[in-house]
Amino acid sequence: MKSYMKLAAPLLLCGLAACNGTPANGLLPGSVYQLEQLTKATPKGSAFTRALTENYRVMAQEEKDEYDWNAQQIFAKKGLAAADGNAMPPETLEYWDVSDPVAANDLRMGRARLINMLNSDAPNRAPQWAADALSKFDCWLHEQYEGWQFDEIAACRGAFIIAMDQIAAPPKVAAAPAPAAIAPAADPAIYLVFFDFDKSDLSQEAVRIIANAAKAITAGRKTNIKVDGYTDTSGSTAYNLKLSIRRSQAVQGELVRNGIPAASIRIEGLGEGGLLTQTPDGVREPQNRRATIDLMGR
Repeated sequence: MKSYMKLAAPLLLCGLAACNGTPANGLLPGSVYQLEQLTKATPKGSAFTRALTENYRVMAQEEKDEYDWNAQQIFAKKGLAAADGNAMPPETLEYWDVSDPVAANDLRMGRARLINMLNSDAPNRAPQWAADALSKFDCWLHEQYEGWQFDEIAACRGAFIIAMDQIAAPPKVAAAPAPAAIAPAADPAIYLVFFDFDKSDLSQEAVRIIANAAKAITAGRKTNIKVDGYTDTSGSTAYNLKLSIRRSQAVQGELVRNGIPAASIRIEGLGEGGLLTQTPDGVREPQNRRATIDLMGR
């Protein structure tokens, strides 16, 4: 069994000095050389490392857009390693000062679970979910280290948990054997897209996920796609229903931009219905601010 944790030596991570502006690995703060190289790179290696390359490219670009030079360098370096076919280990708390002891313990348990997954057959069996789990853990740790963008902390943590749960889910067993062998789908049947609070515009991560869904739709010749929009419980029921419709329309528009015929996409806004994370009324919960792309049209 291939162990992805043994593919490469640990990356020079962001120590306390580097995170406070000291040049990291001999590069001046503000350098975008690695990100530029990553943008030009042609990924090689497994499906897992290719997916990881794109995940880290998006993360590095987002950090650059926020002028977080150290974080964008770290994620770009990890993306370059993945583009070369090597999966770097997840970040460690040793190099990130997480002051909240509860959050730090949560991160340690999450990392231990992640390490076990990476040393299993999951990167081969579920490459996209495994890549999402690894990159979203690094995102979670970085945002927790910064400690002020609570929506981002929750979004990264939630995406990590979803990916890990998808990997751990037992395979579905058919009620009766099919008359002919049918190859299992290589892509998930449902894609999740998350939104910022009170927003229906798409983040870079959302655009990437929708593009992946569009590729799966085209490859599988799917002609019956369902997009459902949801909200959290903050705000009135009537307002949230309209917001959920705008979110499903935004996803539909991006699918069309990726070549999917509008006539094959049904959309619906479900407002506060179908909460992914159960909360009382009036709670801002990032995991509930989402849209789903169901390739089975259910």
